[in-house]
Amino acid sequence: MQVSEVLEKYVAALNSGDADQVAVLYGEECSFVDGGARPFGFPDVVASGREQVREAFAGVFKTYKVEAKIIKLNPNSMEYDVELAGLHIPCIGAATCYEDGLIKEYIVRPR
Repeated sequence: MQVSEVLEKYVAALNSGDADQVAVLYGEECSFVDGGARPFGFPDVVASGREQVREAFAGVFKTYKVEAKIIKLNPNSMEYDVELAGLHIPCIGAATCYEDGLIKEYIVRPR
């Protein structure tokens, strides 16, 4: 599976509001750092391992409805917009995947 396909599934999982759908895309050993909302004063979301990724997104989805839309899909990254907490958050995310297609590392920054 291409990284771009995994990123498309990631956006679909964000829009589902289901933390399990997000977590299943990650390897057991993974790193997630989301600093996309830094310009709005939100702290980075950091998780190590699939279970921490699931827990992080469960907390987000419990508090907020997330709407994400891909703007530009690249081979190993994507530019996307996230609507969260009444904010429009332009992001860029880059992923590295294991050979089985699960995410090894995903880093998000403001765009």
